[in-house]
Amino acid sequence: MNRRKFLLTAVGAPLAVAFGTKVVAMARHYPLDELLAQLKRLPAAKLTSHGNWSVSKVFQHLAQSIRYSRLGYPQAKSALFQYTAGAAALNVFSASGTMSHPLDEPIPGAPKLVDAVPNDVALAELVTEIELFIAWQGDLAPHFAYGNLTKAQYYSAHYLHVQNHLQEITLS
Repeated sequence: MNRRKFLLTAVGAPLAVAFGTKVVAMARHYPLDELLAQLKRLPAAKLTSHGNWSVSKVFQHLAQSIRYSRLGYPQAKSALFQYTAGAAALNVFSASGTMSHPLDEPIPGAPKLVDAVPNDVALAELVTEIELFIAWQGDLAPHFAYGNLTKAQYYSAHYLHVQNHLQEITLS
């Protein structure tokens, strides 16, 4: 292979994969309203967490994340991270339909999650934050890891984030 073909392949292949992933990610629909209805039906008192966080802390964390998409995240990763690894990660998550991240990692700079908050109160807070987000007509804050997102991109990020955390919660 000559040098020109090698360089075109070395540069072109990753760009093609990144572009293809973004196209697939943009084509997927994430029904946050259906997830909201599912959350409203959860019997908060009968839920158990099999992770490091209690059910309440999981719901508080998810509510924080959704709230910050409207009001601003307390701390952000560097712009370089957001527009490279962060954007790529969100595109992969959105294209694949699943998110995977450390489920006990707090949002940078967010207030500590409170042990004493009952599950039903934390779930009500999460439901309220999703309803506020769905109705939100204002500008959205940049995501601390993914950077500037459209509302559709936030729909996928929030939907996948909630689904990822719900994997650790079961009916007891």
